[in-house]
Amino acid sequence: MAKLNSLWRWLPLVVVLVVFTLYLVAIQPHLNSYTSDEIWYVSAARNFINEVGLGRYIAGYGVTVAPSPPCNVTGASPTIYYKDYLMAWYSNVTYTQLRNLLDNSSCIVRFGYYYPDKQSIVTYLNIEHPWFGKFFMVLSMLLLGDKPVSWRVPSMVLSVLMLILVYYIALRISNGNVAYASLAAVALLMDATFRDVGIIALLDVYVGFFTLLTVYLYFTGRYTSSAIAGGLAVASKYPGAFTVFSGAYLETYRRNGIWGLAYLAIAFIVFIIPQLPIVYLVGGIHNYISDVFFYLKWFTEPRPPGPVASNPLDWLIGIDSFVNNVTPPLYAMGLPGAYLVALAYSVMLIEPHVKGRLFNEVNINELSIPVTLLTIWLGFWLIYFLGDTTLYSYYTMQFAALVPLTLVLAMSRAKPKVKIWIILGAIAGVAYGISIQWRILHSLIITIA
Repeated sequence: MAKLNSLWRWLPLVVVLVVFTLYLVAIQPHLNSYTSDEIWYVSAARNFINEVGLGRYIAGYGVTVAPSPPCNVTGASPTIYYKDYLMAWYSNVTYTQLRNLLDNSSCIVRFGYYYPDKQSIVTYLNIEHPWFGKFFMVLSMLLLGDKPVSWRVPSMVLSVLMLILVYYIALRISNGNVAYASLAAVALLMDATFRDVGIIALLDVYVGFFTLLTVYLYFTGRYTSSAIAGGLAVASKYPGAFTVFSGAYLETYRRNGIWGLAYLAIAFIVFIIPQLPIVYLVGGIHNYISDVFFYLKWFTEPRPPGPVASNPLDWLIGIDSFVNNVTPPLYAMGLPGAYLVALAYSVMLIEPHVKGRLFNEVNINELSIPVTLLTIWLGFWLIYFLGDTTLYSYYTMQFAALVPLTLVLAMSRAKPKVKIWIILGAIAGVAYGISIQWRILHSLIITIA
């Protein structure tokens, strides 16, 4: 009987993981080149591999030379020639053919998969974003090869771990309520941003995972470990700082300001460590700091016309979604409706008077979930009002996992007189978010079936 109960407890998670895994396997053959901003992150990872002398490990995937001409491979014709950027990619050359180019300091030689057609891409290091997430790509490319599916393996693994963590945390919040945990896992699976961004090599997967890990560790009372995970969130992408600020606020509230500062200090130290190799590559700490401040300023300015931009309110209702891919359709729509309900519940759970009227006792560790969700969302509003009005909906990947957990927390702690309404609100939000995706889901299934 005990084994049967245990099986029932975890069966919904197994079903969700099987569905997600089948989706991963089915869709990857349709994404056989660069997708969305992979052009920047993967190229930077490949350049790092070559800059530190490890290019020989991916030499079997081709070689790019620039400028071409005059830097041409003897006795070989390029598979791809980038006329506008004076680059050439050769799919199959020998070391003997490359020897003269390798010895020529005026020629750039980059081993690996072909580059996207972008200016100066063979020297680009993506300094505008921290580097911790890209090191996962570097490692995967070295171990599994420089090819699209290899770039994405870390993202896919972290996405699976997020589903597992969300289900497990939901069980703990709800004292083992399988229905609530199942709703949380299904809600995350049906979040279009999670489902589509989580399968490609974007940095938002990393900041999303480490944000969830930060909250999980705080929720379980491991405060120092939470600060470390928060530092890794920032080290993956700068909006991870919103995650750290929420943890520091909670520590200040739980203890005092000194502990809040300690939380920030630990996260900052952890953030710095993965950047050290890049500090060396850009010529030292002075150049690195100059670059960081330049790009921090850049993050408060609107981008030139390009992909569909949106504001944080748009994310709650599912308009102006970022298109990562057209066929198959990968639209970072999130789970609108559920986002709106979760943010409303966050305010209710945090505001003392409302919380006292609607919910039973919610401890400070549990509050880390709605506090972090609300902090991240408001943080993007801050960026918007500082001047960067070209935000993109795939940024919601950072807090996507916190949405179903906030719903579960509200349902589990609601007082009897309002419980049914809190539950209905959560279900309605999730149902609405799924229902408005039906055209995209239909097209997606037709494409990959």
